[in-house]
Amino acid sequence: MRPSIYSSDDLVQSFYRNKVLTKQQLQDLWGCSTMTGWRILRRHGYITSYNLRGKFYTLDDVAEFDGHGIWSYRNIRFSRYGTLYNTIRALVASSTSGLNTDELEKILGVNIRSALSRLYAQNRINREKIEGVFVYLAQQEMNRQKQLKQRNVEVKLARKEDVLPEPSLIIAVLVELIQRIELEPKQLTRRLLRKGIKISTAQIQTIFLHYGLDNKKKLP
Repeated sequence: MRPSIYSSDDLVQSFYRNKVLTKQQLQDLWGCSTMTGWRILRRHGYITSYNLRGKFYTLDDVAEFDGHGIWSYRNIRFSRYGTLYNTIRALVASSTSGLNTDELEKILGVNIRSALSRLYAQNRINREKIEGVFVYLAQQEMNRQKQLKQRNVEVKLARKEDVLPEPSLIIAVLVELIQRIELEPKQLTRRLLRKGIKISTAQIQTIFLHYGLDNKKKLP
């Protein structure tokens, strides 16, 4: 272990240079005791990673949080809310229509199924099964009701957009594609509207999906 020749600024500067450090790395760099190191870092403000067993540390002003309050550095993940449990609760509470497991894991980048089960069992988040999938909602009742209402609106819209339009509209889209195979859904919407045919871009995208059409492979 190195001799204990360091200052508070030394420890802080270590994070500015390395961004992320473990407890052992701090001790190896400066030879300070764990208690001394944490006392210095606590004064400055530090965060523990919510993955990799909380092994890594960074400073509040080193982390570059995204819109969800998450920062990932070399697959090490930190949250402005601290622990994984606190982060899940904060994300769920601030969402407009709740979040399902896949949506949360996409944001957090880790498996959270056991954490969700525990939070729900402890009555720290709510959940409702919608379209066969659990959606996690805020604990506060008024917020929960707003989220649930918005989620149901989104589900209805998605269901409506997944339905193919009437055959005459499908034919109109395919005819346009035969003439101009490079056209995209938005362009098709405008061209058809000029011909007096009203069809949304979402409906055209549904036709593309149904018939396996994309930018590289359209009509033969």
